[in-house]
Amino acid sequence: MLSSKQYEVQAGHSVADAIGAIEQKSFDVYVLDYKLPDGSGLDVAERIRSKWGAAPIILISGYDPSVVALRAEQLRITEFLQKPFSQEAICEAVKKAIDSASATPEVSKPEVFQPKKPRQVGFIPRLEEIKQFWQKSK
Repeated sequence: MLSSKQYEVQAGHSVADAIGAIEQKSFDVYVLDYKLPDGSGLDVAERIRSKWGAAPIILISGYDPSVVALRAEQLRITEFLQKPFSQEAICEAVKKAIDSASATPEVSKPEVFQPKKPRQVGFIPRLEEIKQFWQKSK
């Protein structure tokens, strides 16, 4: 869904995949599933916070938000999306997270032309959801 909107997406399917990716580089926004085969998206969020600070994190889950609310608040989760959600909802959440992250005031600098690069999004869905998505798409 995000790739079709010109986002550069790097996907993983587990906490281990996500930790490996975030150790290598930072992303403009992170989209994490709460339930992963080897742990929780909140475990990944904790590592993101310790490594990259205030990067925007969107948590997706089929569980009641109150189940994860306290820990999500402590980890400063940017947004929570309840499953199922529409393509518009995820794209709007990502856009909003990127816009809010880039809205931080900067010291005035001379304008320099820089070619735009695609925004990078780390997305960690569960493998079963990818299979379900592709089956529904056919």
